[in-house]
Amino acid sequence: MKRWQKRAPPPLLKNNPQNQRMSNMAFKDAKRCIAKAKRSGERCKNPAVKGYSVCRVHGANSKNRGGAPKGSLNALVHGCFVDRFLKPGEEVMFNKFMDGLKNDIPDMNESSDYAIAVTAGMVFIRLQRAIEGDAQPNSVDFLSKTLIRHLEALKITRHARKGTDINLPSPAQWALELIEKTRRRQKELDGNREVRALPGDVIDVEVTDVEEGDDM
Repeated sequence: MKRWQKRAPPPLLKNNPQNQRMSNMAFKDAKRCIAKAKRSGERCKNPAVKGYSVCRVHGANSKNRGGAPKGSLNALVHGCFVDRFLKPGEEVMFNKFMDGLKNDIPDMNESSDYAIAVTAGMVFIRLQRAIEGDAQPNSVDFLSKTLIRHLEALKITRHARKGTDINLPSPAQWALELIEKTRRRQKELDGNREVRALPGDVIDVEVTDVEEGDDM
């Protein structure tokens, strides 16, 4: 092929519903799907759906425009949009958590204090979801540590600005309460079966002297 000759446009896939509407358009005027094959690296030859950078084959869907899945913990955000992502029962739990912080901090009016408090409240909701949903111990541990860090941040920033101490639960108290809630949840799931010891639990053992000649 000579350099001055234009290349023919790549063929459109037959199973693409956009082909019928865009078949009369020049390919250079159509927005091309940006998806590429993993092995060959070849770019998809289908036109992208309007409003998307990919075609329908590679995920363009008018009913699902991406973002966190419905009901996902990642959809939780703090601020004025909190109520949009809370269930009716969780709204009561969140409000009680915030009321408890307001009782400890009566004059919590600064935006920084309120932002940290709301973030801690959302982490608290995520922690309750994880415990009630029989989540993995590592996720419960991660959320509990995150909640403790937010409470400590609220306490530290408040003390640095106001010079007053805040009566908040210590990390040890939070950890003990979380372990107890996890054990109760495990007992409900296992029924009468023995609950396994959690990491860090102390197991009672009895040590007896072994006389000479006894087999171990």
